[in-house]
Amino acid sequence: MIAALSGLTNARAGNIVVWHDDFDLQPRGANSIDATYGRIAYNFGGSAGANPIVIISTNATNPDTLPGDPSYTHSNYCAFIFDSSVLPGGSAYNFGWDINSIATTGNTNAQLRAYTLAFDMAVQGDGMGSLGGFVGPIVYVFGHNAAAAWSSGEYYGNGTQISTNTAFFPAPGSGWVHYEFPLADWGTANADLIYGTNAAFSFGVGAYMAGLTVVGQEEIDIANVEILMNTNLPPLPGPPMTLVPAKPGLRVFGQNSQQTYNQEGFGTVDPNQSWVGVATPANPVSYNITIGDFDTVNNYTLYVQFVQNGNPGDPFGVYNGANALVWNITRQGTGFTTAVNWKTNMSASGTPSNALPTLATTSIDGRGTWTLAFTNDTNGTVTAPDGTSAAFALPNDPNWTAQFANPVIIDFGTAPNNTAGYGQWITFSKIAISNVLDGTEYDDFTQDDVLNASLWNPRFSLDSANANNAGSVFQVSTNTPYWANWGLPDNGFGLETKASLNGGTNVWFSPNYYGSGVGATNTLPQKMGKLLKWTLIPKDCLPTVDGTVGGPPSTKGFFRLQNPGPTQ
Repeated sequence: MIAALSGLTNARAGNIVVWHDDFDLQPRGANSIDATYGRIAYNFGGSAGANPIVIISTNATNPDTLPGDPSYTHSNYCAFIFDSSVLPGGSAYNFGWDINSIATTGNTNAQLRAYTLAFDMAVQGDGMGSLGGFVGPIVYVFGHNAAAAWSSGEYYGNGTQISTNTAFFPAPGSGWVHYEFPLADWGTANADLIYGTNAAFSFGVGAYMAGLTVVGQEEIDIANVEILMNTNLPPLPGPPMTLVPAKPGLRVFGQNSQQTYNQEGFGTVDPNQSWVGVATPANPVSYNITIGDFDTVNNYTLYVQFVQNGNPGDPFGVYNGANALVWNITRQGTGFTTAVNWKTNMSASGTPSNALPTLATTSIDGRGTWTLAFTNDTNGTVTAPDGTSAAFALPNDPNWTAQFANPVIIDFGTAPNNTAGYGQWITFSKIAISNVLDGTEYDDFTQDDVLNASLWNPRFSLDSANANNAGSVFQVSTNTPYWANWGLPDNGFGLETKASLNGGTNVWFSPNYYGSGVGATNTLPQKMGKLLKWTLIPKDCLPTVDGTVGGPPSTKGFFRLQNPGPTQ
């Protein structure tokens, strides 16, 4: 028997303002493109086709109180104005701006959970319909960086951000709306984001106008921007914890929670993975993926990406390559869909957009073997675990051979594609690649103790801060029988275990204490998505009957999170 114990506590809290911008530092109506009130991040450094400006204006309608927010006392607001009818390339446009960098005062709590960002927003003009795409809309708080050209936000210095959606913006002309964002909910952030005598921050908003349904003059108004510190922070609760059996295989988590399209995964080491020039009807080239677990969150996707001239471990390989073919497997509704897309002769950052018909399958959990097979340079089939299959034909182009000939690597990347997918996973049981130039490659992950580095490179994973994020790829073996996961925040808590709550040893130890005799340790607990941390527990780290290292293994064990954590 293995059991997990946890508990919760509650308390009331109060707030003080430790950072604010009342926009009263320069004359009302002044144009602030190059002065106090921040910088415009139009097209991420591209041309200013929309001619955006930032203006500090008088709240003429109601200068002393903001409807719906009786705490509003400032008379000025910051207006970001641009004309989307003159955007270069139509309505596809990156936009954003940062307000000025201001120092904090009185921020004495070192815990990010103590802080909340608050502000008021109104929209005037033609509105912000159908914003979206790869970037944003996002709201962010970033620290002062003296090396940056403007010494303020837009991804400079320490910071954190959250993705929103079109509904985040108020309807045009509807008046002011009050927003509050607990910063601890925004995912990974630097420990010194807020706390410290030199902390200075910029606040900003950005988005990508993909399919903007309204075109004309746009205005976003911001007022009463504050960071509040909780002065009566309740004790950290004992996070809820779960122990689950660990199924052998290669598990890849959707670890990153900054952008829904970020991928986590691994790639082939061998650069000769192309079917071109070697696939024949008698000796087809096949790519077989056996999946042990495909989490059931809708739109969570596995991307099998064939990239010409790619570098193993390059997180942007499929986007930077001029030629690429991508095989998608996606959870969709009550089943799965699979499709093949490709691009040729495209510049860097191009997404494969040429699509063959999507094949819908009756597989309800994604488990089993998926196969992509080629019988020549352009023809093949896709087959799902339930036996559903479809033939396809790629373009009969004389340049096709050169565009997809070796060297070609394969990146296996998973992406959430929506916020519900943060922290979810796929477990690979086997991968078999047959009849490519270098022969057959086969790996049964359920039999591996460690990842085979001669076949796979796990440095493909990417998050917004770290180019190499191999902590999302875990080789689970028969020697690692359990996962432990728990909720966040978990500041100060440590995992501990013992064999019995009644009798036997009465001492709680870290699982690593039991594994110290053979050098076994847990995986470093990793935050997966926004809500949970996970750690993989080896069998040698399970408790012994008498509580000694190397003692007789117990047939049962209990685990808990304790603050402070165990010292041994």
